[in-house]
Amino acid sequence: MRSVPAGLIWGRAFRGRMDTQAIMALALRLAGQSEVPADSGIDVPAADVKRALFGIDADVGDLLLAKQLGYDLLINHHPTGGGSHVNFPNVLRRHGVLLEHAGVPRKAAEAAVDALLDEHEPAAHARNYDKLPSEARLLGMPLMAIHNPCDEIGRRMMDETLKTELPKDPRVRDAIGVLNQLPEFKKALTKIVVRMGSEQNPLGKWVVIHGAGTNGGHPVAKAAFDAGIDTVFYIHVDAGHLRRLREEYGREGPKNLVVAGHIAADSLGINVLVRELRKRGVAVDCFSGVIDV
Repeated sequence: MRSVPAGLIWGRAFRGRMDTQAIMALALRLAGQSEVPADSGIDVPAADVKRALFGIDADVGDLLLAKQLGYDLLINHHPTGGGSHVNFPNVLRRHGVLLEHAGVPRKAAEAAVDALLDEHEPAAHARNYDKLPSEARLLGMPLMAIHNPCDEIGRRMMDETLKTELPKDPRVRDAIGVLNQLPEFKKALTKIVVRMGSEQNPLGKWVVIHGAGTNGGHPVAKAAFDAGIDTVFYIHVDAGHLRRLREEYGREGPKNLVVAGHIAADSLGINVLVRELRKRGVAVDCFSGVIDV
């Protein structure tokens, strides 16, 4: 059995009728959240979910597959449309919370968030937000997106695993070894990679940046490094942002950027929710990238 942080455990498992609102409420409860985040939502509700298909990236072909195979609901991890597309940039503000919690001054954290919003808000405004939801409605196929709650669960698991398992005076390679104990990282085809710095470097002061919409790129990592943080953990990073960081801090300098892997890290939080749904009598099949362990 894999240990799950105490904060992720929610009462006693029960069997009963689960609709899309109950599934969202469960995800929020597991993540310690009181409101549906801006990158999540119910596009087409389902009143009674006995069989669900859970994936990371859905398109109309996946809706047709779910419909043909007789599923009651398609749960997608990434935003599917509607408000989860239009309001997505609001979740980026979570980067500021994570940075401040790690000791970054508020002004620097807010500047990093502003830079992310400048980059992502125009794209969200231009997105065709009704494509997949309208296809789901036409097919009569219930659809929902649960993004930030699962990512927050995954972030906390990574954070707490490192805090409890790291040896004294750890190096970057020790942190990678600790994370590789988690089954999702162990099973993933992608491996944890040091994109900047070195596995031999001291880990120093570190922070896990995940569960804030998408990776923080250059602005968030820079704010962390300039505030005295030595190692930043991302789950993915854009090549252009990585290039800027390397130019500023050195490809093999003392500052470390460790990239855990997008699909493995997403699966980490998704699987906590999947296991709880199964305990409650929902038959969940995983596909589209979810590493079901």
